[in-house]
Amino acid sequence: MAVQMLTKMRRIVASLAAALLVLAGLTSCSPAIKGITGLTMDADGQPLAALAWCADRPPDLAVLFAESDSASPAPSAVPTPSANWPYWPGREYAVPRDATSPATVRLVGFPPEPATDPHAAFRMYGVASNSSFTSHSVTFRLAELAGLQPGSVLTTDIVNNNEVQKIVSLDEFARLGAAEC
Repeated sequence: MAVQMLTKMRRIVASLAAALLVLAGLTSCSPAIKGITGLTMDADGQPLAALAWCADRPPDLAVLFAESDSASPAPSAVPTPSANWPYWPGREYAVPRDATSPATVRLVGFPPEPATDPHAAFRMYGVASNSSFTSHSVTFRLAELAGLQPGSVLTTDIVNNNEVQKIVSLDEFARLGAAEC
């Protein structure tokens, strides 16, 4: 009877230890947030990724993809995208190795054609290729590109567990990126 109890206790302890190791492994793999991502326009009205960071080096990529759940901090009166929106797999845009914070990256091939639904939602963030760090993402709709001016940056902030969009100056955007460390 004592041997059975001892064996049962060992199994319980081993199971708990394994669970703790798995939990520790899962939480330690998350990259640190060391920057912020935004969206801006150039003088020709072309969208640009805006990245500001406090890491030792720039992120390697700006990753842009369509939001499958159409989540965007747009006003609630904005309709959700239609089911006819064509599949867009997203894109990765290389950030120059010698970039300094803040930096912009041209979004070649964006917005996708045909842009049939101005309410389609997109998300973009910066990431290091070795996943050592990432940046806060920006969520936006195609219709919101129309009001964006050169020198201003659209960002997404978390306020009371909700995403809230705001437009800041490029200087303020740089300060927000530096404040991430």
